[in-house]
Amino acid sequence: MLYLLGIDVGTSVVKSVLFNLRGEEIVVSRRTPAIIRERQGWSEMSMEALWQDVLATLREVASSEALRHGEIAGIGLSGMCCSSWLLDDAGRPVRNAILWNDGRAASIIADWQREGVMDEVFRIGGNIMFPGYTVAVLRWLQENEPETLERARWSVFCKDWIRFKLTGKIATEHSDAGYTPYDLRASAYSDTLLRACGIESTRRLLPEVLDSDEITGELLPEVAQATGLRAGIPVVAGLVDVAASTLGAGAYRPGQACTIVGTSFLNNFIYAEPSFEPAGIGVQTRAGNGGWVRSLVNTAGTMNLEWFLQEFCAAERAAAEAEGRNIYEWAEAVAAEIPIGCEGVIYHPYLNTAGVIAPFLNPVARAQFFGISVEHTRAHLLRAVYEGTALAMLDNYMRVNLEVDEWYIAGGGKRSPFWTQMFADATGRAILVPAGEELGARGVAVLAGVASGVYSSVEDAMRQVIHVTREHQPNPEAHEKYLKVYQLYRRIYEHVMDDWWERYHLLNEL
Repeated sequence: MLYLLGIDVGTSVVKSVLFNLRGEEIVVSRRTPAIIRERQGWSEMSMEALWQDVLATLREVASSEALRHGEIAGIGLSGMCCSSWLLDDAGRPVRNAILWNDGRAASIIADWQREGVMDEVFRIGGNIMFPGYTVAVLRWLQENEPETLERARWSVFCKDWIRFKLTGKIATEHSDAGYTPYDLRASAYSDTLLRACGIESTRRLLPEVLDSDEITGELLPEVAQATGLRAGIPVVAGLVDVAASTLGAGAYRPGQACTIVGTSFLNNFIYAEPSFEPAGIGVQTRAGNGGWVRSLVNTAGTMNLEWFLQEFCAAERAAAEAEGRNIYEWAEAVAAEIPIGCEGVIYHPYLNTAGVIAPFLNPVARAQFFGISVEHTRAHLLRAVYEGTALAMLDNYMRVNLEVDEWYIAGGGKRSPFWTQMFADATGRAILVPAGEELGARGVAVLAGVASGVYSSVEDAMRQVIHVTREHQPNPEAHEKYLKVYQLYRRIYEHVMDDWWERYHLLNEL
């Protein structure tokens, strides 16, 4: 029996997933990596601790019953985007990784907006940067920790660090490099943009760029001994998490879309060529099948609901856990009692410390409730959290110049029929829910299968591994109501753009 292994290193969960050739999850092992927050707005991770988390998941997979009767044909890797993962000459971490949701470089981003650097980055790289972008973090390090950069030899990405530990090979691949920034048309690093960002001296840190499905090495004997896996398993270059989940959900050709409702909230649209219209919004990189994935990113998805349930429904959560019930079923039943529009309450789901990069760029934007009166209850606020996220999806869809013929949902939010129907009603488009939970891991496992000859092509793999379990058709009446609410939703945040910056400066003064 042949299997494929996908390793997916996320901000909140590290996963190693064993798949059969139909894309079904046979073994799933998870660990929760520790986030280090030394200051407000900072987000770091110990690279060595992360590697130990990955090793722990691999040991569980290796000890599974499935691998007593079969073997792994290939390994694929996916990891969180952007960030700063610095290695010295010996391949040792120079410091903790500074993650994609770190906000310390917000003022640098603001300067680049004001000076026109952001326009130049988009013109060449097709990306709007946020504080956790690699070049912004490198610029911050250059200004605040120059000794760190002096000790560094390589600047890699999350999955590249893990692949180096698995194979001994230092490299990256095009989907991660696309967020460097990078010249999208030339599919290469851009020295012009590095100069524009004032970090041309860091060019020496950037490694070789490989194709996503390229076999980069084999599992090292010492890793095999530490985990119980077979030495010599081929390991492919892999994909950044956005592209991996999009592929694993089923979107791989132009005209398809995939919204990832996870910790972050990414609306991903597949193009045949790089897309530069409309200008100045979202991020973009290579997809897993030779196309391009343009992502309009709110940066906060399910974390909005998790935060609300934790802070305002703790008693209900505790009671549900004690009785073995699902807190989300309770939340949906409560929210369903409130009509569309929440009787005037609107929520903007900008909870992440990274702010917003689509459909507008504001690294200090934050979540807010609008329109609360004594007539409203906690149920109104709860439904507003659900609706605010759905309206953010509509808000991004209104900006793209692509006719979407198939729209998939990935991430934890896809488990909720209540929410996925709301997405269909808000956007006016049918929403497809694919089978499976670990879609990022499945996306890179597919690439490993193509590289090892298990599948003849990505198209062949998609036919075998993608199965739709639910399809939500939009309710026309509900859609018209959401369009009306959206007009106010948008006007409110347009009015407070400067106020968010005033808040940022006030907090620094206080």
